[in-house]
Parts: sequence; C-alpha cells; structure tokens
Amino acid sequence: MSIIDKIVLNPVQREAVLYDDGPQLVFAGAGTGKTRVLTAKIAWLIEQGLYPAEIFAATFTNKAAREMRSRVEALTSLPVEGMWIGTFHSMCARILRREGTHIGYLPSFTIYDTADQLSLMKKVLKSLQIDDRSMPPRQALGKISSYKNSCTPPEKLENEARSFYDQELIRVYKAYQKALRDQQAMDFDDLLANTVYLFERAPAVLERYRHAFKHVLVDEYQDTNTAQFLFLKLLSQNHGRVFVVGDDDQSIYGWRGAQIENILSFEREFPGTKVFTLEQNYRSTKVILDFANAAIKENQTRAPKKLWTSRDSGDEVTVNRFRDDRQEGDAVAERIEELQRKGVKGGDMAILFRTNAQSRVFEEVLRRRKIPYILIGGISFYERAEIKDCLAYLRLLVNPKDNVSFERIFNLPSRGLGEKAYENLAELAGKRNESLLEALLTGDPAALAPRYQQGFSEVRDIFALLADCEKQHEPPPQIFNEMLKLSGYMDMLTGEDTEESAGRIENINELANALTIWTEEQHPDKGLADFLEEVTLATDVDAWDQKDEAVNMMTLHCAKGLEFRCVFLVGLEDGIIPSRQNFDDEKKVEEERRLLYVGITRAMQRLECSHVDYRWRFGDLIPGYPSRFLQSIPQELYTFRDRSNYFGTPAAEEKKKAKKERAGLRQASLLTPSARPRTPVYDRDDFSQETVEFRMGQFVTHRIYGRGRIVSISGFGEDMKLSVLFNDGSRKKLMAPYIRTALSYTTNK
Repeated sequence: MSIIDKIVLNPVQREAVLYDDGPQLVFAGAGTGKTRVLTAKIAWLIEQGLYPAEIFAATFTNKAAREMRSRVEALTSLPVEGMWIGTFHSMCARILRREGTHIGYLPSFTIYDTADQLSLMKKVLKSLQIDDRSMPPRQALGKISSYKNSCTPPEKLENEARSFYDQELIRVYKAYQKALRDQQAMDFDDLLANTVYLFERAPAVLERYRHAFKHVLVDEYQDTNTAQFLFLKLLSQNHGRVFVVGDDDQSIYGWRGAQIENILSFEREFPGTKVFTLEQNYRSTKVILDFANAAIKENQTRAPKKLWTSRDSGDEVTVNRFRDDRQEGDAVAERIEELQRKGVKGGDMAILFRTNAQSRVFEEVLRRRKIPYILIGGISFYERAEIKDCLAYLRLLVNPKDNVSFERIFNLPSRGLGEKAYENLAELAGKRNESLLEALLTGDPAALAPRYQQGFSEVRDIFALLADCEKQHEPPPQIFNEMLKLSGYMDMLTGEDTEESAGRIENINELANALTIWTEEQHPDKGLADFLEEVTLATDVDAWDQKDEAVNMMTLHCAKGLEFRCVFLVGLEDGIIPSRQNFDDEKKVEEERRLLYVGITRAMQRLECSHVDYRWRFGDLIPGYPSRFLQSIPQELYTFRDRSNYFGTPAAEEKKKAKKERAGLRQASLLTPSARPRTPVYDRDDFSQETVEFRMGQFVTHRIYGRGRIVSISGFGEDMKLSVLFNDGSRKKLMAPYIRTALSYTTNK
C-alpha cells in the first residue's frame, strides 16, 4: 500500500501531495490540514526514493518541527534523523557552525538572546559616547533588526544617511556588529542574514548545499522576511523544487520583518508555480467560520478564499458588551466555571487578548476563584535571573570570547570585584587583544591591581577546572553540577534562606532536570553547546505544555497555530485591536484585522467575544469603543448581549455595590446606561448631525469624495480635524467648521 493511501486526504490535498512538476504554493486557510499535507508530502517524497537527508523542511517553531518529524516517521516507519527539519534559525545556525569560518566565525559562536543584545548595545552606545536618551538601546536594536531582516549591512547604508540620526545609527550598527564578531556571537537576526552572506560570498558552499537538498519545503511561508526569502531562493535556484504552505490571512508578524508580499508574489518569483487552495476547514463550526470570513473579507491585500466546513452549525457566536474590564474578567471567569460544571476541561479553554497588559485582570479573578491557569508569553523560564546566571557560566565554557556572559557572572557570587575591577581587567584584555576571560586565563596576574587578584584568582580557578571537565568529555549534567559547586552559586542561595531564594533553587534544580533529560533521553549524542543553542532559540509556545485543568491565557500572537474547544476573545476595542498606534497606516490596520482573524479561528466549538465601555488605565477609567472590525461583521452572524448592567447573582450584586460605596469610586456614577458612549456597531438608530460625536472607525459619506472611514481625529470643537480614508484610496483631512455640512454619518457599511 502506498503512503498516500494511508492518509485521509480530500481531493485538493491529495493533488497537492502528488504534484511534482515544479514550484508549488499551497494557500492553506486556518484549520484546513496544512500540517497533514506537509507531512504527507515529505513521506511521499521519501517513498519516491529521496533520502531523508536530501529534504530541507523549515518550520517556525521547534514544537511544529517535532510534530512533523514524528508524523513522517509514523507514516514511513523509518527514522528520519538525517532529514533537515526545524526552524529557519536552528537550521541556519547548523549551517553556520559548519561553514562559518568562511565569514570569520568559529563553530563555538554564542547566540545572544534579547537581554544579551540589550546589554551589548548599552556598552556600544557608551563606547561611542552616544546618550541613550537620544538613541534608546531598544530603538537602536529595532532599527538594526529591520536592516538585518532585509540583508542590508551597514556598508550599504552609508550613502543613504540623510540625517544626523541616520549617520549615528550607521555608526552604532557598525560598532554593534564589530562587538558581536569580536565576542564570536550572533543575534537571532544574524543567523538568517549571515547564512545569506555566506552563500553569496562562498559560491562553492552554496553549490554544495544546493546539491545536497533535492527538495525544499517551508511551513507558514506568509511569516517569512526578506532574509528567509533570499535564503530559500538561493538554496532552490538550480532545481526549483520548492513546496511552500501558508495563509496570507494569518500574516501577523510584519512588526518583526515578515513580508506578506513573499507569499502573494510567489508565482512571480518562482515561474511555473502550481497553486493549490485549501478551504475546507476541519477545526471550527460553520457559525465560527462565517464570523471569521466576514471579519477578514474587508482586507484588500489577500488572495481570494473562503473557509467552509461540512460540520454542523454549532453553538452561536456571542459578542458581549460589559461595563468595564473588571466586569469583563468576572463574567469570563463565571462562564469558565459554568462550562467546567458541564464537563469542559480548563485546558480546552483559552482567553486570548491583544496585549500582555490585559492579562492582569484575568489573572486576579482566576486566582481569586481558585481556577488554575497557565499564562503563555510571560517571563520565560530561561529568562529568569538565576537561570541566565547558570547559563552564562556554561556559555563561557563553550565560548571564552563571550564578554556579555563574563560581565554577568564574574562577581556572582560576590568576590569583591566591582566596576573598577572590571575596568582593570578590560584594560588588560584590550592590550592583549583578547576577551575578558581569555585575558584572565592567559595573562600575567601581576598586571591586575593587587586588591583584585584574589577575586579574579577564584574566577580563573573555576573556569580552569570546568575546562578540564569538558576536555575529559564529562556529560553536560555533570559539568553543570560541577559549575554549581565550584562557583559557589548554590551555596549563595542556600545561605540566603528566604522564600525567594528557595524558589530560585527550585528553578535551578528544574534546569538540572531539563539538562539531564535532554542529555540522557533525547540527545545522548550531543553536547553542552547543542543544549545551549536549543534553549536560546526556544519560543514560548515550544515550552508550553497544555494541562487538562489549567485555563490557557495568551496574546493573539502566541495563539497562532493552536486550537481550543472554547475561546474567549476579549478586549475588542478600538485602540486595542486595532492598536492605537496603527490607526493611520492602512497596511498595519489590515495586519491587525488578520490578528483578529487568527484569534477567531482558534475556536473549535464555542467563541465568545467581548468589549467594554470603560477600561482602567493609568489609575483612571478611560472610555472604550467597540473595535471597528466588528462593524464589518453582519449582526445575523452572532448574538449580541448587552451585559453592561450585569453584576452577577443578586447576592454578588449587593456585595459589589457595597464595595464600590465603601471605596468611594468616583466613576461609579458615570457607569449608567445614559452616560455610556453610544455603540454604533449595535445601535442602528439614525443620528442627527447636531448630536453625532465622530469616532475613529466610523463610516462617513462626503458629498464630493463619497464613502470613507475615519482613521484619526485630532483637536476638539472648532479645531477638530478628521482624517478620512475614502473608498477610492484617497485620504483627506477635513476641518471641523466644514464637517457637519460636508459629512453625513452612517453606522453600517
């Protein structure tokens, strides 16, 4: 029996798997079985005679790569260890460790995470005598990241710098890259850009990899940036056997360099492309899909497609209006308890929001009600201070040139080495043209000030002994335990004897467990450097372990690729989704709409949306208005429930009212139906021009320019200006004295 006969595929899926006559683009809508198609394609290629090592398959999370590998092995009944399957970053790192010497990197280079980058950037700005108030480190890193994502080195920018700021940024970019190279380190963006540079500068290396990979496959292609596109183009240029799967309607990472144009222009970039469109959804009910289709239909930059399902219509989609975010939190928690009583597990439910800040209210109410939950996207385990301290010791053992890691731990635990001691050692390292640790290990101790020699002697002994452990090929868990003992780090925490230090000790023990399992059960043939690389490249979703009883909470960005039986989509207000900072950019507004679409399509059986009239911000109640995206969804596709007067059970209502009176909440008097802002999404009554209050997202009609939508408002009263995006694509600014006569208000499309 052929592998293709073992898998249940619909006609379009089957045709996509069996086609092998040039480039392929598979538009795979949410829940249409793209992973099934991708794994079936790989298994079929192996059945046709390709060796696993001749297949390059790129994903965007390690979790997806593991799942894909497992499915392929189950289908082929063969181990596929030789197959290159993983994230772009992990596989580019693999290439660079093998071939990086062509561009000046040793195989032991360190991968810097966001915190490491920030630490290095601060040093770069200080060395260049640039005030970090005029060029904030995070802002500089963001600009440099965009250059790297487009594979633009600083040398190419020198003739384009038009302002003093641009000139300074190029200077910072150069110094930052030099500092990375000196420390034999790369950041995440370097892994992609440097692989492209490697292929461009070493044609023989490129030709070897072109010959090695007979077929290239990419998952989530809509999320690729320019560097990833160039990498793919270079790798597959000879044979053209490229198979990409993606959904332009789920392209939500433009803020970190993803180019939706990559998937929309694929046919032009890869001539002879065969396009397949998967529209049959196997995840959600019909009512959820109708709601999702209506939400995304407004976007202009998209390939035409419409999700459908053969499943029953399912439970109604609801859109709830609440008084404020506290009431929203209480109501969602009550609904969760109700569903749990009906047998729905907490792990089958998710609360999705646009920003991390929105989680606080839900965390408080779930804790108060003793409802277990997991927050995805908070402080990662590997970002905790004690974990980063331990990893810094290990990273230095692998790469002694890593000054960022050395600075973190050279006086931890305290060895009497402060800023002056660091400067003394840095001066010695500069004279010897070595890293800080190299200068300490090989330099003349007498060159250091006498009062620092004892402390530095301790550091020197620790790393000399640890280096012996590595030379003797001791397993990573043993090296880790030696490090804890020799450094005195665990003794430091034990000596503190506090609840906080006990928690930190537990975290370190968990790191020891993770390293042991990784070494003994998962990767017995790999070493410490491989472990450090894997944990550095891990994402929040990779570390997520869905539990039966814990309700899942995460941002919409984190939720991509996941699915839940019940989804609570909260905070659907203008200024949150779409984000206020994106109001004036229609391209960004479209991405925000795609983000909403991603949230909707996570739901399998039940979807409950909500928005509030008031939201607590900066210690005050700020009015909120329903998201403009809701206006494009016909009301017959959902049930609207105005719960803004709801306080819960009668007993709960009296309790809450009494609490508000005791607190003297001045805003309580504002929260009456007559004082709340009008909600044009749900109230279809006509307004007179004398009483209408213009709001962002409203649709208006101009007697000359026609229909349009308000995208921004500035000023008040007679000084008010409206920026209106009209249907013909033009954008006009209109002054208040002419607004009432020139515009007419409309509440629906």
